[in-house]
This record gives sequence, structure tokens and C-alpha cells, in this order.
Amino acid sequence: MFDKLKKLLENSYAPYSAFKVASIIKTKSKKEYFGVNVESAAFSNTMCAERNAIFSAISSGIKWGDITEIHLLAFSEKKKNQNEFATPCGSCRQIISESSNNKALIYIYNLKGEIKKTTIEKLLPDNFNDKDF
Repeated sequence: MFDKLKKLLENSYAPYSAFKVASIIKTKSKKEYFGVNVESAAFSNTMCAERNAIFSAISSGIKWGDITEIHLLAFSEKKKNQNEFATPCGSCRQIISESSNNKALIYIYNLKGEIKKTTIEKLLPDNFNDKDF
């Protein structure tokens, strides 16, 4: 998975932050969907890699709740620290939580290929969901 993420990272468009992110999600059917971050000068229009991958999966017909894994690789071209790990932002955590029924496994890689494994439930405890309406 790391090699796929590293190759995908080349597609990231981050001219302002120089913070490149690639994400691959896996579904219950083991299908993979890919995403990279895409920045805009109007930062509110920027889209994270995780949400790009999830929205691509939804657009392709997977059902809400079918996402089982998120694989994530990020690298700051400014800091150039290959040891760093980056967790999903708050907006991505919310979408990951909802799209996986709060059960996704999160695999976070650094540029050396080392992995940290966690869950969305740990990253976003007491999530806001459809039961709150």
C-alpha cells in the first residue's frame, strides 16, 4: 500500500502549503479508491485527499457505511521531515466517521514507510451522526 501512496502523492496539488497528502480507501468489497489534496488560493475551496477518495467512492456507487480502511501518507515539502505522521483533519474525521459507521481502521504512513494504526473512533470520539438529528 505504501508504494501506491507514494506514487499517488506525486499527483497532489499543494502550491501554497507545500503539504502534500495522498489517501487510499478500501471498502467492504476490498475495492480501492484514491484521492489527493487539491489546493486553491481561496483556501476554503481546498479539498483534502481523504474526502476526495471517499467522495470518489460514493460517486462510483459504494454505499454509505461501506468504507473499512483509510490509508494516508502526507509530507511537508517545507519541513522535509520524513519521520512525521499526519492524522486526518477534523472535517475529514467527520466524513470518515460517517462513511464507515464509525468503524474505519486508519493506517497513517510516514515517508519512510513506517505505519501507525488507529481507528476513527479513537480519532473522533463521541462523533456527531444521523442519530443526533
